[in-house]
Order: sequence, then C-alpha cells, then structure tokens
Amino acid sequence: MIHIKTAYPKFRKRTKWLQDKHNSTFIQWLRFKVQSELEEDNNGVSENLRWLAAGPNMAVPLYRSYLIKGIKFNIKAQDDVRTTQNSGVYLLAQTMQVASAKDKNPILSNMGFYGVIQEIWDLDYQKFTIPVF
Repeated sequence: MIHIKTAYPKFRKRTKWLQDKHNSTFIQWLRFKVQSELEEDNNGVSENLRWLAAGPNMAVPLYRSYLIKGIKFNIKAQDDVRTTQNSGVYLLAQTMQVASAKDKNPILSNMGFYGVIQEIWDLDYQKFTIPVF
C-alpha cells in the first residue's frame, strides 16, 4: 500500500480508492517485486512465493468433491443426490465497509460470509496446489 500512496500522492487519504487500486494491481506488483529480488544474490525469496508470483497453470481441474484433513466437501449438485450434505461454507473475514460509494470514511471490521459450493477448482502452482471453493 505504501507503493500506491507514493505513486498516487493526491489519493493518499482516499482509503477506498487506495484499496481498490491495490486489489487491481497487486499481482503485477508482486511479479515485478519477486523478479527484481530474484536478480540479487542471497535474495531470501522463498520457493513458494516464487511460484505464487509466477501464477497458476491455466488448465484448472474441477472436482465434485474434495477431501481436506479428513473432511469431505461437496459441490451443491453432488449434495442434491446425497443423504449427507456438506456443500455449505462459512468464512469470517476482515473487510472494508462503506455506507455508500461516496463514503470517504470506510471502516475495517470482521464480517461473516456464508455460501454454497458451486465449483471446486485446484490451482496448480507447479510445486503445490491450492483448492478454491
């Protein structure tokens, strides 16, 4: 965020604008930053960070169910034909909340999100995979 405040000084007090800009430019910044660090000796860039910055394989497998630490998660279509259902998910996340599009004083707070798994993707970063529901 410091990089964005420096690059766009007239927007440094507009928290929502800065957050939106951060979200839309983060992957390009990460790729550039990691590549720059890799060009130096003893750079300290972890292998996981290197592969994350490179991005996932564009061929993404889809699954109807996925097992994580002994818990099986299903997509909604799979639950519809089963007695035992496990397609509901809940996430507690810190998020920026605004009263309207013109709100200049957003607040950060925890907010709960509930949803039903429609698809399960497995992002492949060469050295590891990340399931995304």
